[in-house]
Amino acid sequence: MSIPYYEIVVYKINDATSADKERDSARKLISTLPGFISWAPFTGASDAEDRADLVAWASMDDALAAAERVGTAPEFAAFRATLKQMVSIGHYTASTKPEIPVISGNGIELGRFRLKSGISEQAMREAYAAMVSKYLSHQSGWNTQHLVKLADGTFVDLAFADDETTATEICASWQGNADCDAFLALIEPISMEFGTIL
Repeated sequence: MSIPYYEIVVYKINDATSADKERDSARKLISTLPGFISWAPFTGASDAEDRADLVAWASMDDALAAAERVGTAPEFAAFRATLKQMVSIGHYTASTKPEIPVISGNGIELGRFRLKSGISEQAMREAYAAMVSKYLSHQSGWNTQHLVKLADGTFVDLAFADDETTATEICASWQGNADCDAFLALIEPISMEFGTIL
């Protein structure tokens, strides 16, 4: 995945209960917009009214289009109503791709597999990297993904998403994608499980 554009929004809210409820509703809506990668919400450590959102986008155009929609569209009116003060909003790039943190409530897919007879680990790893960089990392709600080699020579694919439902949906979308099919042609699946980070 290419290095994303980051939007940092700092604001103050009126009532914490309603603000956090509408913030979560807004996050779910924003996660469906073009170019969305991730949203990390923050609450002030010394002032309970302080909020900051770190939102990653695939491009500056995606970030600006989303900001315009949040600021004007009717579906975000309830969220806007919870804001007492907009402190700042800015867009930034990073010299390297930061790791997206795994937080409570995130979904996870654990896929255990072995290599098919005659397939080299290097070939599998190249296909895996292509699948993640060209397809999976571009799916809405995808957070990060890791490949693990176990002591018995089998492998585990760990994929993290916004929630368990999203992890399941992303996994279901593999079928028919050329990069995913190229990877699947090299492996023998053992098991696949989904869960939620506590």
